Amino acid sequence: MKLMVVLGICGLGLSGCRTQKTEPATKTPTTQQSPPHKQYQATAQGQRIVVTVNGQRLPAQLNRSSAARALTKRLPLTVKFRDYAGLPEKVADLDRGLPTKGMPSGHAGTKGAIGYWSPDQRLVFYWGTESYYEGIHIIGQFGQQRAQKVVRHMGNQVTVHLQKAK
Repeated sequence: MKLMVVLGICGLGLSGCRTQKTEPATKTPTTQQSPPHKQYQATAQGQRIVVTVNGQRLPAQLNRSSAARALTKRLPLTVKFRDYAGLPEKVADLDRGLPTKGMPSGHAGTKGAIGYWSPDQRLVFYWGTESYYEGIHIIGQFGQQRAQKVVRHMGNQVTVHLQKAK
C-alpha cells in the first residue's frame, strides 16, 4: 500500500515536468510584424523625392500618410543624419513634429524604408531591418537598393538634402 502511494505521488510530481511553451515576461521591442496597411505603401500617387547624401542623389517616394504629406509641404529640407544606438538606421531631428492621424501606432523598420519616429520627432533611414516599435511610422521607401549601402556608409553628422523630384 505504501509503495502504491509513493508511486502515485511520484507520478503526479513527474507529470508537472512536461515542457511547456512560455513567453518571456517582457519584450522590448515587441516582435510582432507590422500589419499590412495598403494606404501607407509607396504608390504612384505618393510624392516622388530625391535624397542627396554625400553628393549622391537617391530617388525615393513618400507614401500618402498624414506624416508624409506634412513632410512634403516642408520640402526642400536639409537635416543632419547620425548613427543611432548601434541600430541599422540613421536618424535626423526635425524642428517640429509631423501628424500621424490615421496611421498605424507602430511599425517594423525594413531595408530601404523611410520612417518617422514620433516620440522624438525624427526622420529615420533604414539600411537594415529593425524590430517593431510603437511610435515608428513608415512614410516612404528608397527607389534603389544601392540606397541602403549609401545610407549605411554615409558617416555620422552628415548633411542630407530632401527635395521634390522634378
